[in-house]
Amino acid sequence: MRVATGFTLVELVMVILLLGVMATFSSQFIGIGTQIYGDASRREQLMSDARFAMERLNRELRDAVPGSVRIEDEGGGALEQGACLRFWPIATASRYLGTAVSNGLTIVEPSIFPTDKDWGIVYPLPDTSSGNLNTLDKGCVYGSCVAGVATVESPASGALSLTVDGAFTQDSPGRRVYFANQQVLYCVRGGSLWQMAKPLGESLTSGETTQLMAEHIRPASHYFYREPAAFNQSEVGVRLEFERSGERVLFNHKLELLNVP
Repeated sequence: MRVATGFTLVELVMVILLLGVMATFSSQFIGIGTQIYGDASRREQLMSDARFAMERLNRELRDAVPGSVRIEDEGGGALEQGACLRFWPIATASRYLGTAVSNGLTIVEPSIFPTDKDWGIVYPLPDTSSGNLNTLDKGCVYGSCVAGVATVESPASGALSLTVDGAFTQDSPGRRVYFANQQVLYCVRGGSLWQMAKPLGESLTSGETTQLMAEHIRPASHYFYREPAAFNQSEVGVRLEFERSGERVLFNHKLELLNVP
Protein backbone atom coordinates (compact mmCIF):
# COMPACT_ATOMS: atom_id res chain seq x y z
CA MET A 1 0.00 0.00 0.00
CA ARG A 2 1.44 3.41 -1.03
CA VAL A 3 1.47 6.28 1.46
CA ALA A 4 0.50 9.73 0.07
CA THR A 5 3.23 12.39 0.52
CA GLY A 6 3.08 16.24 0.41
CA PHE A 7 3.58 19.44 2.40
CA THR A 8 1.78 20.17 5.59
CA LEU A 9 0.09 23.48 6.22
CA VAL A 10 2.78 24.46 8.70
CA GLU A 11 5.52 23.82 6.12
CA LEU A 12 3.70 25.90 3.52
CA VAL A 13 3.28 28.77 5.96
CA MET A 14 6.98 28.62 6.89
CA VAL A 15 8.02 28.70 3.22
CA ILE A 16 5.73 31.66 2.53
CA LEU A 17 7.18 33.53 5.53
CA LEU A 18 10.76 32.84 4.43
CA LEU A 19 10.02 33.99 0.88
CA GLY A 20 8.41 37.16 2.24
CA VAL A 21 11.45 37.93 4.40
CA MET A 22 13.80 37.33 1.47
CA ALA A 23 11.69 39.51 -0.81
CA THR A 24 11.67 42.32 1.76
CA PHE A 25 15.45 42.29 2.18
CA SER A 26 15.99 41.98 -1.57
CA SER A 27 13.76 44.97 -2.32
CA GLN A 28 15.50 47.04 0.35
CA PHE A 29 18.90 46.05 -1.03
CA ILE A 30 17.88 46.95 -4.57
CA GLY A 31 16.34 50.22 -3.35
CA ILE A 32 19.50 51.23 -1.48
CA GLY A 33 21.62 50.36 -4.50
CA THR A 34 19.37 52.42 -6.76
CA GLN A 35 19.52 55.36 -4.36
CA ILE A 36 23.33 55.18 -4.17
CA TYR A 37 23.54 55.08 -7.96
CA GLY A 38 21.16 58.03 -8.27
CA ASP A 39 23.13 60.07 -5.70
CA ALA A 40 26.41 59.30 -7.46
CA SER A 41 24.93 60.24 -10.84
CA ARG A 42 23.60 63.56 -9.51
CA ARG A 43 26.93 64.30 -7.85
CA GLU A 44 28.83 63.51 -11.05
CA GLN A 45 26.47 65.67 -13.11
CA LEU A 46 26.87 68.54 -10.67
CA MET A 47 30.67 68.19 -10.77
CA SER A 48 30.63 68.03 -14.56
CA ASP A 49 28.51 71.18 -14.90
CA ALA A 50 30.64 73.05 -12.38
CA ARG A 51 33.91 71.99 -14.03
CA PHE A 52 32.65 73.07 -17.45
CA ALA A 53 31.78 76.55 -16.19
CA MET A 54 35.06 76.98 -14.32
CA GLU A 55 37.17 75.69 -17.22
CA ARG A 56 35.37 77.97 -19.70
CA LEU A 57 35.88 80.99 -17.46
CA ASN A 58 39.51 80.10 -16.82
CA ARG A 59 40.29 79.63 -20.53
CA GLU A 60 38.66 82.92 -21.52
CA LEU A 61 40.37 84.85 -18.75
CA ARG A 62 43.79 83.56 -19.78
CA ASP A 63 43.38 85.35 -23.12
CA ALA A 64 42.19 88.66 -21.68
CA VAL A 65 43.89 91.99 -22.22
CA PRO A 66 46.05 92.64 -19.14
CA GLY A 67 44.54 95.26 -16.89
CA SER A 68 41.07 94.86 -18.40
CA VAL A 69 39.73 92.56 -15.67
CA ARG A 70 37.56 94.15 -13.03
CA ILE A 71 34.98 92.97 -10.49
CA GLU A 72 31.56 94.61 -10.42
CA ASP A 73 28.20 94.48 -8.74
CA GLU A 74 25.10 93.75 -10.82
CA GLY A 75 24.68 97.47 -11.48
CA GLY A 76 28.12 97.80 -13.07
CA GLY A 77 29.87 99.49 -10.14
CA ALA A 78 33.51 98.46 -9.64
CA LEU A 79 34.28 96.68 -6.37
CA GLU A 80 36.90 94.47 -4.74
CA GLN A 81 34.17 91.83 -4.17
CA GLY A 82 31.11 91.38 -6.35
CA ALA A 83 28.76 89.19 -8.36
CA CYS A 84 30.19 90.00 -11.81
CA LEU A 85 33.52 89.83 -13.64
CA ARG A 86 34.28 91.96 -16.72
CA PHE A 87 37.23 91.66 -19.13
CA TRP A 88 38.30 92.28 -22.73
CA PRO A 89 39.27 89.18 -24.75
CA ILE A 90 42.35 89.59 -26.96
CA ALA A 91 41.45 89.59 -30.67
CA THR A 92 45.11 89.59 -31.73
CA ALA A 93 48.45 90.83 -30.39
CA SER A 94 51.91 91.74 -31.62
CA ARG A 95 54.96 93.90 -30.94
CA TYR A 96 55.35 97.36 -32.38
CA LEU A 97 58.39 98.92 -33.98
CA GLY A 98 59.64 102.39 -33.15
CA THR A 99 57.38 104.35 -30.82
CA ALA A 100 53.69 104.14 -30.02
CA VAL A 101 53.43 107.80 -28.96
CA SER A 102 51.99 108.90 -32.31
CA ASN A 103 48.97 108.41 -34.52
CA GLY A 104 50.82 105.86 -36.61
CA LEU A 105 51.86 102.41 -35.47
CA THR A 106 54.02 99.81 -37.21
CA ILE A 107 53.74 96.29 -35.82
CA VAL A 108 55.30 92.93 -36.53
CA GLU A 109 52.92 91.12 -38.88
CA PRO A 110 50.64 88.99 -36.68
CA SER A 111 48.91 85.75 -37.68
CA ILE A 112 45.55 87.53 -37.28
CA PHE A 113 45.37 91.10 -38.61
CA PRO A 114 43.67 93.83 -36.59
CA THR A 115 40.70 95.59 -38.19
CA ASP A 116 39.19 99.06 -38.05
CA LYS A 117 36.67 97.70 -35.52
CA ASP A 118 39.43 96.94 -33.01
CA TRP A 119 40.87 99.00 -30.21
CA GLY A 120 44.64 99.06 -29.80
CA ILE A 121 45.97 98.86 -26.24
CA VAL A 122 49.55 99.73 -25.26
CA TYR A 123 50.92 99.47 -21.71
CA PRO A 124 47.53 98.72 -20.08
CA LEU A 125 48.12 99.49 -16.42
CA PRO A 126 44.75 100.39 -14.84
CA ASP A 127 44.76 103.48 -12.68
CA THR A 128 43.83 102.29 -9.19
CA SER A 129 45.05 105.33 -7.30
CA SER A 130 42.66 106.64 -4.65
CA GLY A 131 40.33 103.72 -5.25
CA ASN A 132 39.94 104.49 -8.95
CA LEU A 133 38.63 101.30 -10.58
CA ASN A 134 37.71 102.56 -14.04
CA THR A 135 38.09 100.49 -17.21
CA LEU A 136 41.19 100.99 -19.37
CA ASP A 137 39.46 103.36 -21.78
CA LYS A 138 38.72 105.70 -18.85
CA GLY A 139 42.36 106.13 -17.91
CA CYS A 140 45.60 104.27 -17.22
CA VAL A 141 48.52 104.94 -14.90
CA TYR A 142 50.49 106.73 -17.64
CA GLY A 143 47.54 108.39 -19.32
CA SER A 144 45.81 107.15 -22.45
CA CYS A 145 46.60 103.51 -23.27
CA VAL A 146 43.64 102.78 -25.59
CA ALA A 147 43.00 104.06 -29.11
CA GLY A 148 40.65 102.98 -31.88
CA VAL A 149 42.18 101.53 -35.04
CA ALA A 150 41.40 103.84 -37.99
CA THR A 151 43.11 102.18 -40.96
CA VAL A 152 45.15 99.05 -41.60
CA GLU A 153 47.51 98.95 -44.57
CA SER A 154 48.80 95.96 -46.49
CA PRO A 155 51.74 94.15 -44.89
CA ALA A 156 55.23 94.67 -46.27
CA SER A 157 58.46 92.88 -45.34
CA GLY A 158 56.89 91.27 -42.29
CA ALA A 159 55.59 94.57 -40.90
CA LEU A 160 52.07 96.01 -40.79
CA SER A 161 51.34 99.75 -40.63
CA LEU A 162 48.16 101.20 -39.19
CA THR A 163 46.79 104.47 -37.88
CA VAL A 164 44.82 105.04 -34.71
CA ASP A 165 42.37 107.65 -33.49
CA GLY A 166 44.43 109.53 -30.97
CA ALA A 167 47.81 108.59 -29.55
CA PHE A 168 49.19 106.50 -26.73
CA THR A 169 50.78 108.40 -23.87
CA GLN A 170 53.53 105.96 -22.95
CA ASP A 171 55.61 103.29 -24.68
CA SER A 172 55.49 99.77 -23.32
CA PRO A 173 58.83 98.42 -22.00
CA GLY A 174 58.19 95.20 -23.93
CA ARG A 175 56.76 97.07 -26.96
CA ARG A 176 53.64 94.91 -26.80
CA VAL A 177 50.37 95.97 -28.38
CA TYR A 178 47.06 94.20 -27.89
CA PHE A 179 43.89 94.50 -29.97
CA ALA A 180 40.37 93.89 -28.70
CA ASN A 181 36.83 94.49 -29.95
CA GLN A 182 34.64 92.74 -27.37
CA GLN A 183 33.85 93.02 -23.69
CA VAL A 184 32.70 89.96 -21.76
CA LEU A 185 30.75 89.96 -18.52
CA TYR A 186 30.24 86.95 -16.26
CA CYS A 187 27.52 87.43 -13.64
CA VAL A 188 25.85 85.25 -11.01
CA ARG A 189 22.20 86.04 -10.51
CA GLY A 190 19.22 83.93 -9.55
CA GLY A 191 21.46 81.00 -8.66
CA SER A 192 22.92 80.76 -12.18
CA LEU A 193 26.13 81.88 -13.89
CA TRP A 194 25.53 83.87 -17.08
CA GLN A 195 27.91 85.09 -19.76
CA MET A 196 27.27 88.26 -21.77
CA ALA A 197 29.28 89.88 -24.58
CA LYS A 198 29.07 93.12 -26.57
CA PRO A 199 31.39 95.27 -28.70
CA LEU A 200 33.66 97.66 -26.83
CA GLY A 201 32.15 101.09 -26.38
CA GLU A 202 28.59 99.80 -26.05
CA SER A 203 26.74 99.57 -22.77
CA LEU A 204 26.78 96.11 -21.22
CA THR A 205 24.97 95.28 -17.98
CA SER A 206 24.03 92.08 -16.17
CA GLY A 207 20.52 92.23 -17.64
CA GLU A 208 21.64 91.92 -21.27
CA THR A 209 21.09 88.94 -23.58
CA THR A 210 22.88 86.09 -21.87
CA GLN A 211 24.27 82.61 -22.27
CA LEU A 212 23.67 80.19 -19.41
CA MET A 213 26.93 78.68 -18.16
CA ALA A 214 25.97 76.95 -14.88
CA GLU A 215 23.04 76.49 -12.51
CA HIS A 216 22.36 75.50 -8.89
CA ILE A 217 24.74 78.07 -7.33
CA ARG A 218 24.14 78.76 -3.66
CA PRO A 219 23.49 82.40 -2.69
CA ALA A 220 26.50 84.30 -1.33
CA SER A 221 27.51 87.88 -0.58
CA HIS A 222 29.97 87.78 -3.51
CA TYR A 223 31.41 85.31 -6.04
CA PHE A 224 34.43 87.13 -7.50
CA TYR A 225 36.97 88.89 -5.31
CA ARG A 226 40.41 90.40 -4.97
CA GLU A 227 42.54 90.46 -1.85
CA PRO A 228 44.82 93.50 -2.03
CA ALA A 229 47.27 91.95 0.41
CA ALA A 230 47.57 88.66 -1.49
CA PHE A 231 46.57 89.33 -5.11
CA ASN A 232 48.16 91.45 -7.80
CA GLN A 233 46.40 93.09 -10.75
CA SER A 234 46.75 89.92 -12.86
CA GLU A 235 44.90 87.72 -10.37
CA VAL A 236 41.28 87.37 -9.33
CA GLY A 237 39.56 84.89 -7.03
CA VAL A 238 36.32 83.05 -7.74
CA ARG A 239 34.27 81.17 -5.17
CA LEU A 240 31.21 79.22 -6.34
CA GLU A 241 29.30 76.64 -4.29
CA PHE A 242 26.97 74.39 -6.25
CA GLU A 243 24.10 72.51 -4.59
CA ARG A 244 21.57 70.11 -6.06
CA SER A 245 19.39 67.47 -4.35
CA GLY A 246 21.43 67.70 -1.16
CA GLU A 247 24.79 67.38 -2.98
CA ARG A 248 27.29 70.26 -2.64
CA VAL A 249 30.45 71.10 -4.56
CA LEU A 250 32.67 74.06 -3.63
CA PHE A 251 35.11 75.69 -6.07
CA ASN A 252 37.46 78.32 -4.63
CA HIS A 253 40.15 79.22 -7.16
CA LYS A 254 42.61 81.95 -7.98
CA LEU A 255 42.49 82.80 -11.70
CA GLU A 256 45.54 84.39 -13.31
CA LEU A 257 46.05 86.30 -16.54
CA LEU A 258 49.01 84.93 -18.46
CA ASN A 259 49.61 88.16 -20.41
CA VAL A 260 51.65 91.11 -19.20
CA PRO A 261 51.41 94.84 -19.94
